[in-house]
Amino acid sequence: MPFLRFHAIEKEKLDRVGERLISEIVSTLGCPRETVVLEVVHSSFVSGDEHLQAYPFVKIEYFERPKEQQDALAKIVYQSLQEAGYPESDVYFSFLSPERYYENGEVIK
Repeated sequence: MPFLRFHAIEKEKLDRVGERLISEIVSTLGCPRETVVLEVVHSSFVSGDEHLQAYPFVKIEYFERPKEQQDALAKIVYQSLQEAGYPESDVYFSFLSPERYYENGEVIK
């Protein structure tokens, strides 16, 4: 794992950098390629009656790793989004807990 959820990002633009992005994540985190999930979330941003211009951000959910890996992963995602045509973006992390993560109804160890 990690799960990367992209908000206000066009799938077609992510497709252009997706393979390299996944390869760099695998190299940086040392995780199996099949555990890296990229998801494009279609979002609308609303404030009262007006629709707001969407600002690109990525939520990364994974089991906590050293701060150096987290910093490297944030930079990899940011640079990939720049290459895809998004000069500015935010990245934030949520940490999963192994004792709260279940596969097929069983907690993972």
